Amino acid sequence: VNIATGRGSLGKYGERAAPLLNGVFFSPRLMASRLKLLNPVTYAKLEKPVRIEAMKDALGFVGAGVGVLSLAKAAGAKVETDPRSSDFGKIQIGNTRLDTWGGFQQFVRFGAQLTTGERKSISTGKVRELNKQNFPFTSRLDLMYRFGEQKLSPQTGFVTDLLRGANYIGEPFELSREA
Repeated sequence: VNIATGRGSLGKYGERAAPLLNGVFFSPRLMASRLKLLNPVTYAKLEKPVRIEAMKDALGFVGAGVGVLSLAKAAGAKVETDPRSSDFGKIQIGNTRLDTWGGFQQFVRFGAQLTTGERKSISTGKVRELNKQNFPFTSRLDLMYRFGEQKLSPQTGFVTDLLRGANYIGEPFELSREA
């Protein structure tokens, strides 16, 4: 229950570092819970009756999510099925995107991009290799850095933007706007 609600344990050493982690990252317990729920080892460690119920719940969650996406697509909404796209698993109606996955989609997309070494542009639909030699000059390391940067707390993100002189999307840093 604690893992499913985003209040799971950070582990022995994570609990000791929790005050620091909370200052640097936005909701580290939620991140840890999402990773635990996506990790097959979490289920393998459970006793058989509990594992069966946990797997039923996980499959029910995925089934309900796929059902919602299917209904939205049947109703005329755009639904992205390529996990290399940042719109993966989202419902798009006009310029509005709806993410029904409760924080799981980001980790699945990141894993797919890191594993395949490719990402799909939401503006052009083209799939591009993560390669420092080719535009947009992004490597797997850059992908990891950007994913981690998205998880920073507002305070840490502010300092990061200040030091870089630009915000996350490359706009010039303006103290009045950032504050």
